[in-house]
Amino acid sequence: MPRSKPVRALVLAGGGAKGSYQVGVWRALQELDWHPAIITGASVGTLNGCMFTLGKAREVEELWRSLEIHDVLDVPATLNPEELNAFFQDVIRSGGLNVEPLAERIDVLIDEDAVRRAPIHFGLVMTEMSTMRSLQCPIEAIPQGRLKDYLLASSACFPALRPREIDGVKYIDGGWRDNMPLQLAASMGATELLGVDIDGIGIVRQNNTGLPTRIVRSHWNLGPTLDFDPARAARNMALGYFDTLRLFGRMGGTAYAIQPDPDAFLSRFAEGYQRLLAEVNARAPGMDRVEKSARQRTGYPAPFAPNPSAPTRGALAPLELACERLHVPEDLAYTPKLLAAAFLGSFDKDPADRFPALLSGKDGSLVAERALATAVPEEFVTALVSRVLTGMSPL
Repeated sequence: MPRSKPVRALVLAGGGAKGSYQVGVWRALQELDWHPAIITGASVGTLNGCMFTLGKAREVEELWRSLEIHDVLDVPATLNPEELNAFFQDVIRSGGLNVEPLAERIDVLIDEDAVRRAPIHFGLVMTEMSTMRSLQCPIEAIPQGRLKDYLLASSACFPALRPREIDGVKYIDGGWRDNMPLQLAASMGATELLGVDIDGIGIVRQNNTGLPTRIVRSHWNLGPTLDFDPARAARNMALGYFDTLRLFGRMGGTAYAIQPDPDAFLSRFAEGYQRLLAEVNARAPGMDRVEKSARQRTGYPAPFAPNPSAPTRGALAPLELACERLHVPEDLAYTPKLLAAAFLGSFDKDPADRFPALLSGKDGSLVAERALATAVPEEFVTALVSRVLTGMSPL
């Protein structure tokens, strides 16, 4: 008998202004021909999910590219970013912000009847404030004409935002009890889950669905929850796009989006890096453990033999770590050679100059350099990378 087609569900977590990341994920999924039959969401994930359900990918991307905090929350137009923290402290003490600007946008962008007719089955979660009970709400459980209220309830990030009252009951952000509503998607008939985690405030429940599940998340900090900024949104959309392609095996890397390596550059880099690290370890035993600690502290995998046609995450790890330390832009795609070139162009003073005794046996204090490397292992890895790449010139 032919195998039944999987019922795919896209599960969009909450996270306020970080929600722009999900737009990049959606764009990548369309390119990958991965189409969900079900979308569930919490908080900003409900708003993005509703737009995706309606097929309004272009509109939601344009929205995020122009969205500022005054377009979402009732914040004084003259407030500058430096004043936001004190402002929100006052807001919390007074019961939360009004979200009427967001309510007005929902009126314009979301057609409730169209959501109910859409081929994608939509659902959301929200939290009953008095009991802190999570309400799981597929679209058919939402009373006719009340979708806007439910969207605003799911997005009411208390205590910064005011609770949403529906029929005399106050509700707050769905993320407070279930920020990644995988179970809701399963109960709506999903057989395959793809979650998008944007590091929002709230509880991510253990996945007990038993279903095949993949999670897209970023290596990078996506920014403050309530700081809506068009430039950051554009960067986050690019990260979401690249991270999704990586999850599906179309890109390499851990933090950076790495394209195929036609010049076998990565193999040469990995060989040079391991050779130099062995030489350093011979001069100062234990420096391999310092190098390992740098990768562990920053979330990069251990190196292993690279495949020239598909750069491995481990072989790329030292180069990516060094690029991150020197703030090489993360929202662009690179080949390994281009990433190396970007790294070499990112500094005036060579990081390797801080470790002359360790890296090349020149005059210097091994004890002092070892102490510095142990204290700041990421700086030691950056120096190793720099010395290897300069030795490979021209790239």
